Amino acid sequence: MADLYGLEFVGGPDGTQNPPKKLDGRIVGAKKRRTRSTKPATILAVGDRLYLGKLPANAVMQSVIGNTDTSLGTTTLSIGPAAAPAKYVNARTLTTVDTPSALGPRASAAVNGPVAVDEDLWITIGTAAIPAAVIAAFYFEYTIAN
Repeated sequence: MADLYGLEFVGGPDGTQNPPKKLDGRIVGAKKRRTRSTKPATILAVGDRLYLGKLPANAVMQSVIGNTDTSLGTTTLSIGPAAAPAKYVNARTLTTVDTPSALGPRASAAVNGPVAVDEDLWITIGTAAIPAAVIAAFYFEYTIAN
């Protein structure tokens, strides 16, 4: 049976470097932070964007969570910065009611290292509008060294 090390531990606990390299504190043993954005009491039409918050430079995206009081049905949600609107979540639906539900990040974004610059994150509405009466909160969690 083989012992394998995740990429974050190569050069450290795996013993391949002497002395061992210091592990990246933005990823291993990092502080977790959470940001919330609550949907305003207005209709969100297809193509509208809702500001989710800022992912600061040197942070690593860990999770994106949605919670609504009404199924969003066929409405899709994509999350990312303006230049890459589906970087973290690509056209996901949210149909579970009153239960925080994981939306992302996508595997391709989950294995990325820390972002080099601040990213303003937006939720882009697709396929169908979200009615004004829907109550919804969206969260994202990230880790950062300081």
